[in-house]
Amino acid sequence: MAKTLSLLVALASVPLMTPDAEAQVYIGGSVGVSIGGYVAVPAPPVVIYQPAPPPVVVYTPPPIPIVTVRPVPVQTATIQVAPAPVEENPFQSEIGIGGRANAGITGSEATGMGGAGAFLRFHSFPNFAFELGTDYYIGEGFAGATREEVPIEFSVLWFFGRWDSPFRLFLSTGVGAAWARVGEGERIDEPWYVGAMGGIGIEWRLIPSLALVADLRGFVRQRVNDRPADPEYALDPMWNDGNCNESGECTDLQGGGTLNVGAILYF
Repeated sequence: MAKTLSLLVALASVPLMTPDAEAQVYIGGSVGVSIGGYVAVPAPPVVIYQPAPPPVVVYTPPPIPIVTVRPVPVQTATIQVAPAPVEENPFQSEIGIGGRANAGITGSEATGMGGAGAFLRFHSFPNFAFELGTDYYIGEGFAGATREEVPIEFSVLWFFGRWDSPFRLFLSTGVGAAWARVGEGERIDEPWYVGAMGGIGIEWRLIPSLALVADLRGFVRQRVNDRPADPEYALDPMWNDGNCNESGECTDLQGGGTLNVGAILYF
């Protein structure tokens, strides 16, 4: 018992940890110990809730794709263009010298005349040529009057077909002048004419440098000089130029035609 009491006394003598603690010891018919007191518990701290900062999203762009451009092979079509055919014998300008025999008529009642002539033909283009010629005619004119005539003509010839064809048709047109002598003895008339002509013809190449030619030409011409002043001139058919009628009236306009056949040598 004594140990118990001394223990209680010791406990009562121990200071309490808090200022508000109380200790009471009762000793009487019974021994009791009463320890009383309170402990002041501080208020809980104020907690201010701060939301967490939003996460920082660092956008990392995806890597730029490396595009490798590989040229697509182009399939080229090979087009073979055939070269233009080259003529084996290309056209070359030519100069031809020709001769021809002629037959012609003048006036409405002419009996006919004949003669010969020479000409130069300048074949400068594949389908065109130029011709300069002169002829000499002699024979009987109007009503049997003696007549001789020398015409000079310049004409253009238009050829059909290929230039190297051996047989070619052509058209001709041109201008010309002529001198004539009509009558005999003292009754002589010498008319001068200018006019135009046109015709059609053929050229046949026997070899490249030699050809036969033939053409038919018609002409219209005008007398450009005066007639003799003798009143008997118009009434004498053996004297006048064939353009006077029985009443003695004369006209200066005259027409006729010629047929020409010959050969030409080209250089």
